[in-house]
Amino acid sequence: MSNGPQAGTGETIGAATFIRSQNPPTELFRIVPGIPCDSALEQASIMLGCVHKLILKGVMDDDGAAVWAAYYLSGFAKALIDDAELGMKQA
Repeated sequence: MSNGPQAGTGETIGAATFIRSQNPPTELFRIVPGIPCDSALEQASIMLGCVHKLILKGVMDDDGAAVWAAYYLSGFAKALIDDAELGMKQA
């Protein structure tokens, strides 16, 4: 862990995954270890703001692509939050 201004907040540990492939069954993406948890949570918040807008667009415009984009982006945000939580517990 760094000794800079992020010290004490913890860092992501690289355990959380998202977007599962069916054939072969495997996780396609994993959060990179070493991201300061406060930065990871900030990015997750930004992503969830985008998810909110995409869902509204998808519902109002009957835009299935926007809904699918929101689905995948929300999975990414959840993985960031989950991994940051694990990192903060280890800090």
